[in-house]
Amino acid sequence: MLDVPNPQPEIKPGTLFPSIPWTIIDSWIGVGLFILIDVAFVLALLAFPEFEFAQSAGLVALQLAYLIPVATVFLWRPTGWKFIGFRKFKAQALALGFGLLIGGYIIVFIHNSILIALGIDTQGDMIMTLFDSLEMPGWFMFVGIILAPFVEEVFFRGFLFQGFREKMGWLKAALLSSAIFAVSHLDPASLIPTFILGFTFSYIFHRSNSLWPGMFLHFTVNAFGLCIALAATQIPGLVQ
Repeated sequence: MLDVPNPQPEIKPGTLFPSIPWTIIDSWIGVGLFILIDVAFVLALLAFPEFEFAQSAGLVALQLAYLIPVATVFLWRPTGWKFIGFRKFKAQALALGFGLLIGGYIIVFIHNSILIALGIDTQGDMIMTLFDSLEMPGWFMFVGIILAPFVEEVFFRGFLFQGFREKMGWLKAALLSSAIFAVSHLDPASLIPTFILGFTFSYIFHRSNSLWPGMFLHFTVNAFGLCIALAATQIPGLVQ
């Protein structure tokens, strides 16, 4: 009689987090596939520079493509999406997350102030420049506020962070997955802010064992930033 894998994650002895059926090797394979997707995207932009990618459904396709590494690993592992982290959580996790975000934004403010003093465009400047060039920013707003937080939390926290945590412990896993998260945005000016956000989301995932708190925080951060940037391009004098 065949053994049927238990679909419910179990708490590993001596730990505070559930076990997962993929390994750190699988996580690195996922990173490799993720890089290939990014390279293909960059090559496509170079080949078709006239294509208005940021305001098309192609942006949605790219975000969904970032789930391919996870789905690929799941093809040969006896697992399910339950292991990714779609679990119940306590409200205190959200309260802790918002508290950490306040501290993180203080660091981001200092970082951006230094960039401005050096005459370097911040991530916000680049986003406002992009909005100025878009006739219909609907796709960009949808992906940035809804789709990107969902996909990125699944890949970077649910899949990557958990895979690293099994072997490295939560702190090293949070540092490594957050560094990959920051670099993947392909924006040197946003490396530090994105790393801080990634580390915050990883810690909240570790504390709650659920994707939902970090995903909600990610939705909130992106919605706030993008709405402010869009408003700044539509309302003269809003941002000096």
